[in-house]
Amino acid sequence: MPNKEILLDVSNLEAPQPLIEAVMALNKLQDDEVLLFKHRMSPEHLFNEISARNFSYEIIKNEPNNFQMKIYKEA
Repeated sequence: MPNKEILLDVSNLEAPQPLIEAVMALNKLQDDEVLLFKHRMSPEHLFNEISARNFSYEIIKNEPNNFQMKIYKEA
């Protein structure tokens, strides 16, 4: 897994802004970067975007009002 962490906290944004911000961040993500995505809920529509780009992800937290995952490019 890449080691340069980029934080994207969209916890305070209303739909559809979290998805828009996440897609923009994915489009800029470099091979050596991992996106740490924070939201207040599981981003169901984002999983399709991750799959379409052949990225990988690891869910770190999936609790009420606290969802976190790492997103990165396949090696």
